[in-house]
Amino acid sequence: MRPARAPLALAAVILPGMLSLCSLTAQEEPNPGGKFPGTPAPEWDRVFARKKGWTGADGCYSIDLGDSRTLWLYSDTWIGTVENGKHAGGSRLVNNSIGIHRTGKNGAPPDYGKLDFAWGEPGEDGYPRAWIEPDLPTPDNAPPGKKTGKTWYWLLDGCMTETPRGEKKLLIFLMHMGRKKEGGKGVFNFRMVGGALAVVSNPLEEISRWKVRQAVNPHSRRSGINDISWATALYLADKDGPGEPGTLYIYGIRDVKGLNKHVVLAKAPASRADDFSTWRFFAGGSWSAKSSDAVRITDEAVNEHTVESIVYKGKRRLLLVESQPVFGKHILIRTAERPEGPWSGLKKVFLVENLEKGKHKRFTYAGKGHTHLSAPGELLISYVINSHNFWDMVGDASIYRPRFIRLPLGAIFD
Repeated sequence: MRPARAPLALAAVILPGMLSLCSLTAQEEPNPGGKFPGTPAPEWDRVFARKKGWTGADGCYSIDLGDSRTLWLYSDTWIGTVENGKHAGGSRLVNNSIGIHRTGKNGAPPDYGKLDFAWGEPGEDGYPRAWIEPDLPTPDNAPPGKKTGKTWYWLLDGCMTETPRGEKKLLIFLMHMGRKKEGGKGVFNFRMVGGALAVVSNPLEEISRWKVRQAVNPHSRRSGINDISWATALYLADKDGPGEPGTLYIYGIRDVKGLNKHVVLAKAPASRADDFSTWRFFAGGSWSAKSSDAVRITDEAVNEHTVESIVYKGKRRLLLVESQPVFGKHILIRTAERPEGPWSGLKKVFLVENLEKGKHKRFTYAGKGHTHLSAPGELLISYVINSHNFWDMVGDASIYRPRFIRLPLGAIFD
């Protein structure tokens, strides 16, 4: 990687973690014996330890496509080669990528050679590009590049739905990012400029044939006060689960004064969730057409998490999985019986160790659950380790890629 690209790459890599971690540290809970119930899942780790092509990324949402395939959504991604445990010269960071494989049975990971990745075709400079790049006006109604300069997407959560006519479609929500100041320097020269949505109209075909359209999400806003990023987690209710069948529940994060972040909630008919006029926002005892009416359903949140339903001892409940805020070292879980809660307190289920390595301090983030990939009686959870020092991450390809743990459900509910 050419040194001239290092400052931009550093900003791109560090930012997801910075966004996720800037909130209040979860309250300490007793941990008799110093042991947490989650255990590493090295068989899953090995599948993502790549030496050529896709060699690492964060984000790591998974989607059950409903046709025995699983889709992975990644944000900043390394493309290139790994030599002697390092990202070799010529490697590049792109802002997002995707992966796909056949879904295994009973929590089995895919075969190493049967996990495929996709990113954008090389640009005029010959370097790889992101899988999806903005083709929309920025949310301040300026043409792309006019006021915000270069913008890019990080991938949020997604889900499979159907059109009102019963045709399959895939929704992938996007965080639209830009620089604070064009030509400015420093790794924190960035800002969220809004939200967007990618709609795939033919998701059952091979991903190379997908037809994708983009739309601005008018409900994600960046005003500097009470900013909201929507679709940090999605939950699609069915006839057997909590909530209204056929409804897509859309979780968001509201930034408020100070470091705490609030979780807020919207809902829409799943078949028409790409029509933003159908969204309604949980305002306490009612649902409002105004996003500004959305109330906090819980807090101590981070900018990326998952909400999924799972059955334990014959009862279906919801799980919220996240990493501990403010450079914490734990994976955390909340539970609820309904999409709006009330949500339980945060429970620590895993301690990420060995973050202090030599002179470099590392951190963990991007904790997420993957119920459809879990073994019976367990929950599969992913997380990412990153470094505060960009060159530490360049020089150690064993970090900045998905890592996995298995968690017994009894440790959550009993």
